[in-house]
This record gives sequence, C-alpha cells and structure tokens, in this order.
Amino acid sequence: MAASFIACEDAKNDVIVNMVYISEAASASAGEIILGKTGEVSTGLVTVRVGHVATSDIKVQIALDESVLTAYNKRNDLEFAVIPAEYIALPTEVVIPAGASQVEVPFTVTSFNGEKGVEYAAPIKVVSADGIPVSTGSGAYIYTFGKPLVQKAPGFGYDSKMNMIWPQQYDLTNFTLEWWARCTNKNGNGGFSVNNQAMFSFAANKELYIRFGDVVYVDKNTGRNMYNFLQIKTMGIDANYDTGDPNENPLKWGEWIHFAHTYDAATGDVVLYMNGKEVNRNNGGAGTVFNFTGCSMFGSGSTYFKDIIEMCQVRMWKTTRTAAQIAQNMKKEVKYNDPNLLFYFPMNEGEGSELTDVTGNGFGLSFGSGYTDGSPKREAYSWKEYTWE
Repeated sequence: MAASFIACEDAKNDVIVNMVYISEAASASAGEIILGKTGEVSTGLVTVRVGHVATSDIKVQIALDESVLTAYNKRNDLEFAVIPAEYIALPTEVVIPAGASQVEVPFTVTSFNGEKGVEYAAPIKVVSADGIPVSTGSGAYIYTFGKPLVQKAPGFGYDSKMNMIWPQQYDLTNFTLEWWARCTNKNGNGGFSVNNQAMFSFAANKELYIRFGDVVYVDKNTGRNMYNFLQIKTMGIDANYDTGDPNENPLKWGEWIHFAHTYDAATGDVVLYMNGKEVNRNNGGAGTVFNFTGCSMFGSGSTYFKDIIEMCQVRMWKTTRTAAQIAQNMKKEVKYNDPNLLFYFPMNEGEGSELTDVTGNGFGLSFGSGYTDGSPKREAYSWKEYTWE
C-alpha cells in the first residue's frame, strides 16, 4: 500500500512538473521595458522552460495573444493595447534542445510614435510544444512598454488667472480630477508662502475648491501657521479634506507632486491621492449629482497668491478612476480621445498664450483670461522642460 501510494504521488507530480511554461511568469504576470527615442531599439527576453530535461528537441510555438492582454487589463483596471507587429521582432518558433530544460528567447522592440496617450504591451504566450501541456497559469507573460513623460510645463502666478471655456452644463455622478503641480516662491528658494493659493474653483451646485494652505495647521516648533498642504473643499464642511498635517506629511517646495481627487455618487466617497497613493478620504453623502457650469484657475488674487505654481497634465474624467489607474498613468499621457475624459490639458505647448483641450470637447484656457484687478499676465511665467520617470 505504501509503495502504491508513492507511485501515485510520483505520477501526479510528473503531470504537473512536465509542462512548458515561461519562467518570468512564475513570479509575476508582467514586466516593463522603458523605450528610448523614436526609432531606437530595445531588447527583451523570455525564458521558455520544460519540467523535465528534454530527451529530444522540443519545438515550441510562441505568439502575441490579445486575449491574454484583455484578461490582464480587466484584472488590473488597465487599458494596454497590443503593440503593432511591425515594431516587435519575436520568433514564432524556438527549440528547447535535447539535454536542456530551457531556452532563452530574446526579442527586440523599436520605439515608435503610437496613438497619443495609448500604452502598449506584448502579451507573449506559449501556443504549443510538441504535445507537451502548456501551463495554464505560467504559459504567458506580458511586457509593457513605457516612455517617460517629457514636456515643457508652464508657471502661473496670481495674474495668470484663467476662466475656462465651458461649452455647456455637465451633470456628473462620478468624476476624477488629476494634475501635476510644483510650487516655488518667486526667488526660487521656498514655497507655500501664504494661505489660500487656489488652483481650481469650479462653478457648480456643489462646491469644489482646491488650494494650497488654510489656517488650520500650526508648526509644532515655531507656533506659526503652515501652508504646505493641499486642501479640497467640497460638498459642505463635513466632506472637506486635505493631504494631512504638514508636521507629519509636509509638501515640499520645488518638488513635482501628482494629485488626484475622485468622487463616487453611489457611496458619497471622495478620495484624495498623492503621487499615486491614497492619502485621505471623506464622505459627502451618497446620491449627489454635480452640475458643473464652469471653472477658474489661480484666482486667489495678489494678497493670497504669492508663489509660482507650475502645472501640467490636467485631466478631468467622467468616471471614478481606480487607484491602479491613477498610479499606472500619472507619469504618462493618456489617450487623447478617451470617451471617459471631460477635458484634458497636457499644457505642453511650450509657448503662446493658449492651452489646448486635446479631447476636442470644446474646453479652453488662455493665460490671464480671468484676471480683472490689473494687468493680466498673457503668457506663462516660464516654460521649463521636465522628465517624469
């Protein structure tokens, strides 16, 4: 009986072990290759293995399989597209030679200009292997292809106040607003100098007002007010929230910071993300519909807006973006014509007085268009190039 039991276990293990699979998939479902400039060639590698040392050559067929990527996107709330075949050189057949248990499969990818904002990936799958079973869990591996976001970004002051062209009223039960911002004083050696440096003030039936600073936190060492935090006022005082006590979680002047604010009417939850991670949440009551009719930016006036704020990649979505979507896309452009976008200002023009909404939905921004207290600033304080990696 003991001998019979061991034999059965051996047979079971033999079936499981003697499968073909991709080694990289045993520890993760995906990896990333950062591509260079357009036309530059990058290399990647997958390792095809078999459970037992091959007694004769094993021919293995591999291919890009879109269904693998579709499932990956669904699991992770992502939106990758399959890389066009002409930009990847991947063999369709490889051989695990007799006496070996694996073969390394190198491939190359040529950096290309795809559709604006679309992210691409290569879902590599073992299709067959001379009749040997292919592992269901580890028979495929995905390489995503990233390019660092490189762009010039404009700097704004109090006299840059802009009234956004707003084509019509939009009634939203769900939305996400996200943007990159960098705060410095005019001498470039400080920042977050004063209370109420507003970046967004939306015209709506419910408040949505976003600023750096408020008179709510005091430095534990000096007793002075602190303004190096982001505050969001929305849906009445009970739903206001911020990035936290700057004694514990200070924003740092001169650093680029990504922010995202989400709202979901089904729950009433508002969630604040900083650099792709949730930092706070609150609740303004379920069922509220925001009736948006406009937005102004940088509108605090000369008394309260003392610093220079650089900004870019301003996006408003008609959906509640997930944490995974925010983190995955914050350092990248997104698809310009995504139907879920309300407006999208990359702010990458590098010159001029107009900022373009790339969705084609009819929104618009022009420097100084909302400033009425003196001479408006009709151009950016600066256009500096930055790289987000």
